[in-house]
Amino acid sequence: MSTLNITVRAEYTPNPNSLKFISSETLYPYGGSLSYESLAAAEAASNPIATKLFSINGLNKIFIMSNFVTIDKEEHINWKDIHLEVKEIIKENLSEFKKWAEENAPAIPESTGEEGGLRLEVERVLDKIRPSLMADGGNIELVDIIGTDVRLRMVGACGTCPSSLMTMKMGVERALLSELPGKVETVTQVF
Repeated sequence: MSTLNITVRAEYTPNPNSLKFISSETLYPYGGSLSYESLAAAEAASNPIATKLFSINGLNKIFIMSNFVTIDKEEHINWKDIHLEVKEIIKENLSEFKKWAEENAPAIPESTGEEGGLRLEVERVLDKIRPSLMADGGNIELVDIIGTDVRLRMVGACGTCPSSLMTMKMGVERALLSELPGKVETVTQVF
C-alpha cells in the first residue's frame, strides 16, 4: 500500500486538547475501539501506530476507531507544532497497523441470559448515540450493568472533554431512561 494514496486530515473536536485525525483508509474494522494512555500500554499491546505516536512529546492518550485516531495532548503543546508529524506517522504505519489489527482482532463476546438481553438493548440505544460521539472524535463503552444501573465510560475526545458529564446526563442517560423504562433506572459514568 503506497502512502501517496492515503490522506489523513485533522479535525477539531469540542475538546480543545483533542484532535481527530481522519484517514481515507479504514484503520480498525472491528466495530470497537483501542485506547492507550501511555507509551508502556501501547508497547505492551505492540500497537505500531500508538507506539510511534507516543514518541511525540506531550501526548497523553491515543484513541483509535474505524477510520480515525483521536489524540489527547498536554495543554501547553500547540497543535500546529505536532499535527503534521501525527499525520505522517499514521500514513507511514498504516500497513503495519492493519496487519497487527488482523492478528489481534477482538473475540466476539457471548451474551446469555437476562443480563445478556439487557446488554443488547442498551447497546442498541447506544448505537443511536455513537455517530454523534464519533463525529467529535470519541465514543461510549458499556462497562457493566448492575441491576438497573448501567455503567458507561466515555472514551476518546469525549473521555477528557469538559462537557462529558453533560453529554452523559442530558443525552445518554435521558435516551436510556426513555427507551428502556423500568429496565434502566440509573446511569453511572465510570472513569
